[in-house]
Amino acid sequence: MKGADQCPSCGSRRWLSPAEHGLTPPDDFYSADVRCCVNCQTIWEPFDPAEMLDPAREPLGAFRHPCNNCAFRKGSPEQCDPESFAKLRAQLGWHGASFYCHKGVPVDPASEDGFRYPKDASGNPIRRKLRLCRGYLNQLGSFPLDRALPGASAIPDEPWIDPISEVHA
Repeated sequence: MKGADQCPSCGSRRWLSPAEHGLTPPDDFYSADVRCCVNCQTIWEPFDPAEMLDPAREPLGAFRHPCNNCAFRKGSPEQCDPESFAKLRAQLGWHGASFYCHKGVPVDPASEDGFRYPKDASGNPIRRKLRLCRGYLNQLGSFPLDRALPGASAIPDEPWIDPISEVHA
């Protein structure tokens, strides 16, 4: 599956794991587990297919749980500074925004967000090729402006729940 055990760029199953060769990423790198394609040198962070809800019907469906290094998981380093996290959330927009998972996406340090998400000729994300971020989905409705929406009283307070875990437990 591309992004798990196959290169997300060329589909090759020939990859190396730096950790298996005693190499460790810099301390400020976002992940300790990456793969490097032997054929095209693409680098990506793999994902565990067991985290997928229904890989046969929805190969790009959100995972069961937030990733171990998701900015939107409760207690993430990104949320330690509430002001900068609020700015990040504001950048995404309050209504109708989307945030996509980075697992299985080629790393691209030169891009705005550090990943080479699939885009069309106009530079817009190709949504049918992207996976929505589970951490982001779990937090929808938990932000101040979200609470100002009609019907916001039905939104539970912290701790944030993982609705997928509750349904598929």
